[in-house]
Amino acid sequence: MLCLSSFLFFSCDTILDLLGSSGGGSPSPSFTESEAVEAMKSALNVGAEASSKQLSQVDAYYSSPLKIPLPPEVESAIKTLRSISGAGDLLGDLSDDLVEKVVLSVNRSAEEAAKEVVPIFSEAITGMTVQDGIGIVKGERDAATVYLKDKTYNQLMKLYQPKMKAVLEKDLIGGVSANSAWETLTGAYNSVVNGGGGLGGAIIGGITGTDVKPVEVDLATYATGKALDGVFIKVAEEEGKIRDNPLDYAQNIIRKVFGAVKGILTN
Repeated sequence: MLCLSSFLFFSCDTILDLLGSSGGGSPSPSFTESEAVEAMKSALNVGAEASSKQLSQVDAYYSSPLKIPLPPEVESAIKTLRSISGAGDLLGDLSDDLVEKVVLSVNRSAEEAAKEVVPIFSEAITGMTVQDGIGIVKGERDAATVYLKDKTYNQLMKLYQPKMKAVLEKDLIGGVSANSAWETLTGAYNSVVNGGGGLGGAIIGGITGTDVKPVEVDLATYATGKALDGVFIKVAEEEGKIRDNPLDYAQNIIRKVFGAVKGILTN
């Protein structure tokens, strides 16, 4: 017990050496690099499953810190119009209800698309080749998640975006899809800006002292990026739980590798 408690005062490399030592023999790693990679992939799959389950619940995005707001360009555009004195007629369909309906629709779409996370992550994780697996396993609480995001974010965007596009077309809120609400919102704004051959935007810009342009944000790309950000946050949270309590998980490779790093001897 005294020996085990002393692990807290050693570096990670020393811990790994000590964990693999046998009486009188020379130290050897308590797990191989391939096992470290396998454990990392297993942990990320567990994280993907947990995030999918959590984020596919109603209000998982909409009523949480992960809530997806309107794109900054759109928020700025609406704020610009509303700052003009007597611009009530210009706002037209840009009501608070419509704006909130767009936000709600986008978040509902993200919650619906979260159901598709597991196979997409599994495909990306399976295709990874990791040379520094041990370094990742010994890293920070979210080291595997950060590595995955850095190395496969573009791939995940390509895999996840078609799912998000399909969900954005679904009638999720009062028989209205996110895309339909988005088109109404941006169409109302752009009609004002483009009015008179662009004169509307010039007038508004002159009044507000801002550069007023039509909104040309691709909703699917924006929503996919924000939804994935939420997924990675949840995956990182689960990775932290695995590192803190590896023995709570059924996967033997997680128990062995993350247990060894934490200083827990497992069978």
